[in-house]
Amino acid sequence: MNTLKKLLISSLVVGSFLPQMALANQAYASSASAASACPVDPNWLKNPSLPTEVKKSDPDGSSDFCDFYQFSTQTFLYLMSQNSSGLRNFQVQANYPLLEFNADGTPANSCDSSITGPTLRTALTKAGTGTSVTTGQAGGGATIYAQDGNVVYYDVRFSKSLCALTGSAVELQKQNIINFPSGTMELKFGWKVLSDSEIASNSFVTQKQSIDGKNVTLGLAGMHMVTATTNHPEFIWTTYEHKNNTPDCTPPNAQNGNAWTFASASCTAALPGSADASNACKFNQPPKNQTTPTGTPTNICRVHPYGTASGDPKAAENLTDVTTQNSGLLSLLTQPGTPDSMKVLANYFTVGALWVSDISQSSGGIGVPNERGSLRLANSVAETDYQHVNLNSTFASNCFGCHNYAGTAQAVSNNITTQALSHIFKDIKIGQGENIDVTSTTTIGDNSMAAGICGGDKGVCKSTASYLKWNGNWTNANSSAGSVCGCTGI
Repeated sequence: MNTLKKLLISSLVVGSFLPQMALANQAYASSASAASACPVDPNWLKNPSLPTEVKKSDPDGSSDFCDFYQFSTQTFLYLMSQNSSGLRNFQVQANYPLLEFNADGTPANSCDSSITGPTLRTALTKAGTGTSVTTGQAGGGATIYAQDGNVVYYDVRFSKSLCALTGSAVELQKQNIINFPSGTMELKFGWKVLSDSEIASNSFVTQKQSIDGKNVTLGLAGMHMVTATTNHPEFIWTTYEHKNNTPDCTPPNAQNGNAWTFASASCTAALPGSADASNACKFNQPPKNQTTPTGTPTNICRVHPYGTASGDPKAAENLTDVTTQNSGLLSLLTQPGTPDSMKVLANYFTVGALWVSDISQSSGGIGVPNERGSLRLANSVAETDYQHVNLNSTFASNCFGCHNYAGTAQAVSNNITTQALSHIFKDIKIGQGENIDVTSTTTIGDNSMAAGICGGDKGVCKSTASYLKWNGNWTNANSSAGSVCGCTGI
């Protein structure tokens, strides 16, 4: 696991539809053979609502790929819709609190009524030296800078219901809970500081922010959206990006003159050759652990458009459903009468989604046999240097590579106490002043064993997060969680 380095500060569309959209993800633009293959319901825009479950449209009574992408699109449109106060639904603090940290990087109370701690991060460091992996770039400490030299900031929101969910294995067993409740959401955003011209263009979803005492407008560059349902407690992992973020590493056409937020014109024009690791353009080789608000621009290209490579299981079905969702959403958003607040979403596309086929079985494994959708899913501005997803490795660096799901049929199936599926739940609980139980990979037989397994610099608690310590409690009497160590904040 990786943890955050703190910073102390208070759809793709098929290129044939609109000329300005031809920039994004060119390699698979031709895969959307029929615009009706996976339609977008206009009611999701006219009367936005949050879906509670994935449909089951397949003849065998299961959900097909399109069902998952439609679920994601409907969720995205709901979160981006504005309420009567002008806030987008995801910005309503009472429903989706911001994850906060103290000045020293330890978790703050994100569940109270005020935002008092820092919420933005720029980079990650190795486990044991910071805070949660989920608040910044996934990987080995990457920090990225746009071509204007401004750093990308990350923040996280989550369902308020997590504030009331216990972190105690004993209490979870009493309530017969082994997974996060249906409707649980975690949202991760990547933001860049906008110039005056970018603000005037109205091409970004924005939020106001005070950074180092200066009021700025941030524009949304990318977004992770993960949602748990009853039928899919592993979370449905979906990611979105701005259409002008990055070119494909292997574009089918010459890129001369194309403007990208995270790639220079000269390096883009030299693709695919300039994507070689030894090339001076240094594509996808961002600096590590930077905290300065400005720096040398980063060149980024997308390794696997739509998180899919030729030969991946059900690649054609996945590509068709992703691209037709994007093209259908673009067509809907650009119709006359669409509110300006929603028209801006025409500048965003879904890269793909990921889920498991059988929730009784775990994620991972050579070839990721239980995973479905965009198997090589990565967001170019959130997993910049983790895009080379090798499905035949013991570690496939897609969403489930870092967020491990334990199937319901496994001996240890509690995905709350593992702290492996959600990387922010521990931050939420510790920030509230509560303790959490963490599953141990070693069976604890007695107190003397517990001291060695749970405590010390290499014990379960410290290995989970540097700000945790063993509080002396443990149990091996929980059938779903296995042996757990009681952990508390330092």
